[in-house]
Amino acid sequence: MLFRTMHIGASGLRVAQAGLSTVGHNIANIDVEGYSRQRVELEANMPTMLAYRPSYFGTGAHLTTVGRAHDEFYERQSRLDITARGFYEGRSDTLDAIQRLYGGATDPDLGGSFDAFFNTARELAQEPDDLSVRRSFLQSAQNIATAFNVLDREIRTVQRGIDDALSDKMNRVNDLARTVAEMNAKIVAGELDDVQANDYRDARDRAIREMAGLMDVNVMAQADGSVTVEMQRGNVLVQGDQFARLQGTPNAANGGLLDVEYVGMNNVVVNLTGVLNRGEIGGLLDVRDQRLAQDLGALDGLAQTFANAVNAQHQAGFGLDGLNNRALFLAPVPPPGTAANLAVDPLMLANPDFVAASSAAATLPGDNRNLHLLADLQNTPQAGIGNVTFNRRFGQLLHDVGLTAADNERRLDVAKVKADQSEALRESVEGVSIDEEMVELTKFQKHFEASSKIISTVDQLLNSVLQLIQ
Repeated sequence: MLFRTMHIGASGLRVAQAGLSTVGHNIANIDVEGYSRQRVELEANMPTMLAYRPSYFGTGAHLTTVGRAHDEFYERQSRLDITARGFYEGRSDTLDAIQRLYGGATDPDLGGSFDAFFNTARELAQEPDDLSVRRSFLQSAQNIATAFNVLDREIRTVQRGIDDALSDKMNRVNDLARTVAEMNAKIVAGELDDVQANDYRDARDRAIREMAGLMDVNVMAQADGSVTVEMQRGNVLVQGDQFARLQGTPNAANGGLLDVEYVGMNNVVVNLTGVLNRGEIGGLLDVRDQRLAQDLGALDGLAQTFANAVNAQHQAGFGLDGLNNRALFLAPVPPPGTAANLAVDPLMLANPDFVAASSAAATLPGDNRNLHLLADLQNTPQAGIGNVTFNRRFGQLLHDVGLTAADNERRLDVAKVKADQSEALRESVEGVSIDEEMVELTKFQKHFEASSKIISTVDQLLNSVLQLIQ
């Protein structure tokens, strides 16, 4: 009976040691992101019946497994809120950059170039035969063409920057998919004996949460402990220890910008560019293909309307040589690319006398009526840009970008709060609390001390029995 009691005490020591080890592991990982609190799960040993006394006696306890605190509902909600936050984060920096471009970050600034061009036209109207003022007028025309060129180029540079970011995000998705597949394999292999591979599961959950920030994912648990990860439209990204990948392919029909393609496990390629509309990747695609494409189209429309209106009025006037029907700007290239290619006619730049200030050849050189009409275009609503003036149209573009950026920031703030709340709820269930661990530490310490006391007491009793025998 004493030997049996000693074995029971030994089982208590083993249980206490397992508990202390688990508490120590929790405390060591308290600052590790995504670590889930672990707990020992205990079970009483099977009792035994003594031959000389028909009654069951307990035989101690044993460790069945080390469990992991986990709540699938909180995990799913956290992923959804992380995905929503990722979409607005993907749009945020780009919208801020575009807002700065419209707000005067380019050189020359398009908004200021409109004013300078028409003001110089009015100055030339005061001295229509002054060669230096004519050169100044042509320079202002060159500046406004350059301003269109630069703004178009900078917007397209932002688009290419988004492509670089998309490549990085796709590579990261591929890395995370590989990690999930590797963890699946380790979990399936490690849990064959009903033992939970807790740290592998934590690593897999961390990878999936990060993936959720990049794109919308649906996670389905499998009976063998693995998970299947699906993207939008049911494309399987991870299944067991196998994973698909994303790749970027230039699309000539979209200015060489990247299409986001899904390469399945069977190597079938599916274009997902128009499908991915959530997470950071969705946000980047939205800004690149919707917001910036709209801005480039509007800029082309403004450049075309401006050049056509100025050219029509300029062609109606006469240069100092008595000739008319000369355009100030080269014929605008049809969209897309109008703003990018807007340019003053080189013949005009080389011959300031060709500037058509006069409304009639007979009144040269002092007639300035055509310049007044050209300057009046600044305040004339234009049908090609929605019956507003050039300055007003540019102001609308700036205002629209500003509204979009401000709305995105508001939505991002809300999404951040929701994601933080979801993460806090998940952490409250799955995370490590130092106070709780200290309680557990004290409990297993007392457990260990009590089991040690049982063993030492039995040892003393056995020694007494041996002395009596001797």
